[in-house]
Amino acid sequence: MKICLPASLSSLLVLHEKLIQFIHPLEIDSSSSYAMELALNEAFINIVKHGVNYDSTQNITIIMQYDNHQLAVTLQDKGKPIPTEFLQNKSGLSHMPELLAPDSWPENGMGLMMMFNAVDDISYTVKEGVNYLSLIKRIEEKT
Repeated sequence: MKICLPASLSSLLVLHEKLIQFIHPLEIDSSSSYAMELALNEAFINIVKHGVNYDSTQNITIIMQYDNHQLAVTLQDKGKPIPTEFLQNKSGLSHMPELLAPDSWPENGMGLMMMFNAVDDISYTVKEGVNYLSLIKRIEEKT
């Protein structure tokens, strides 16, 4: 499934509906479905906020695929690239926050950390001015 949405937070509801529509016939367990939706929402919000700076005239293309027991969602945008150091430390945080100490939680960077923890793999490339962020969640076979 391929969709193109305005780079606006108001597109999140349509994004949710399209993901559910794509996942439903696959009979993917609810925890995997929730994890992918969490990562997808965080990725979309990061593009809107940091990539295109709330410019809703820009679009984000989302491609959803399921193959070989892997749910893959790729987001494409023409915004500002993700800083390399954010992807290298798998969180974007200068330090890991203490779970039981909310005061240690940074104001920014938590979304990227949630993305890395929600899915099994994240890949990112930039080709000819287009950012490609792929989120991959492995789905266990039902027995």
